[in-house]
Amino acid sequence: MPSISLHQGLIDHFNITAYSTPKRGGQKIVFIVTIGGKKFALKIINTADERFEREIRICEQFNTNNGIPKIIRVEKYGSDTVILEEYIEGNDLCDVCSQYRNNEPKTIKLIYDIGIILKPVWNARYVHRDLKPQNIRIRPNGDPVVLDFGIARALDEETITVTGSQPLSVFFASPEQYTAQKKLISYRTDFFCLGIIAYYLYTAVLPFGRSKEEIYDTFQKNDFPVTMTSKVLNIFCNSVFKKNPSERPGRIEAFLNLLSQ
Repeated sequence: MPSISLHQGLIDHFNITAYSTPKRGGQKIVFIVTIGGKKFALKIINTADERFEREIRICEQFNTNNGIPKIIRVEKYGSDTVILEEYIEGNDLCDVCSQYRNNEPKTIKLIYDIGIILKPVWNARYVHRDLKPQNIRIRPNGDPVVLDFGIARALDEETITVTGSQPLSVFFASPEQYTAQKKLISYRTDFFCLGIIAYYLYTAVLPFGRSKEEIYDTFQKNDFPVTMTSKVLNIFCNSVFKKNPSERPGRIEAFLNLLSQ
């Protein structure tokens, strides 16, 4: 695959003195750039997509939330949208999962802290819909930052996915995402996904299967309880691992209380 270079016009426009090999995800390219001796994330989006506009709007709305990257600038450059964003020092959770294995206090604190970060987002009637280790950054002090609101849904707005489809990450999705039941999507969807993350971190095993087909078959059952050696995490996961979202904790505070026993 040929390397991707940052356009000289963007380098000059933002006074970029250095940049890294980019990461590409779908229609988005992300460079880590240095401006004035400080690192930033520079995202280049090469399509007009309402999802990206929503991601920008959510991040700007919660720009004072230390658990969400701060947006510095948003500009049009030719046919692209360019976002200059806070760079989060640390590691993606997927690269440090082993630190949480069989570590009950560390796992509980992480999931609780993510819940606290997302509480105002949920209260504003947004759902992340793509919570997974790859979308959580761990700062050097251990604090999490939630990334990539690209498929977040605003519950008070019309859906922008086509009928019969539902964006999801195979291993960290809820039953209602697998069956494309859009009317069931709510912050309780994120509760389920955080339960999967908690189970995976603590046990190093995925709770419902190792392929899309296995997970889909599991979700056809009416019940899929799990057993964990941690009492608190066992109660937590079995509380959120309900096929019907209405059977999961109904209030955000109830969800958080499961992790503060």
